[in-house]
Amino acid sequence: MNPLRMVFRRPLDEEALCGLLKRRRMRLPRLALNAWFPEADDVPVCISALPKGGWSSPGGDLVFLAKLVRLLKPHRILELGSYRGYVARAIAEQMEADATLVALDVNPAHGEAYRGTDLAARIDRRVASISPEAFGEHELGSYDLIFLDADHVYQSVKHDTEVAIPLLAPSGVMVWHDYKNWGAFSKQCGVPEYLAELADSLPIVHLAGTGMAVYRPAWRDERRSDLEAMLETTRRWADEDAWQTRMPPG
Repeated sequence: MNPLRMVFRRPLDEEALCGLLKRRRMRLPRLALNAWFPEADDVPVCISALPKGGWSSPGGDLVFLAKLVRLLKPHRILELGSYRGYVARAIAEQMEADATLVALDVNPAHGEAYRGTDLAARIDRRVASISPEAFGEHELGSYDLIFLDADHVYQSVKHDTEVAIPLLAPSGVMVWHDYKNWGAFSKQCGVPEYLAELADSLPIVHLAGTGMAVYRPAWRDERRSDLEAMLETTRRWADEDAWQTRMPPG
């Protein structure tokens, strides 16, 4: 076992150190959700249950993801790494009436947040490790939205991404969770390193204000100019943000 894992038992334990010494890990360009979807601010979301327990998704990320579901209106959704199921529950609450969600986790007890509720009938709960064998050939290229939030070590993120990408529809969206500046020393989070490498060949962006990164196959070709325009809008908004300027001496 890496001895630093014994020192940094929680993400926050080493987040400050990563922020000081590992700033260059966070290389992806930032994309504001309302630069991508100008109507984003006017789309309401309702999340009935807040995540609880260790390693739960932050509430802010949950709201952004819920908004993304409402805006994209995906018909087929895949969650890889479901754990207690609060993210799955929030996704299901935003889905269109004819949409389906596959929630996959290796833990047979996963899904406590929605099991026994009306939402359970809309969620295909699967117990399996993330592998090509967990999916049928008919699922290749079929998912409109994939949310990856499983093991965050480098090799696992790489493996899980390589399983997930072939499942993504050409018009779909892939979302990685925990694109955050922690885990560099303990090696518990290799998401920034892996996505920095993958971004050399795929247009991957950091969803501003969240710990999530996003990829859309359409941004590689016919919508590349759209992505560049949205990134420029995000940069301009950051430059114009008065809250980032220093207060005058008083």
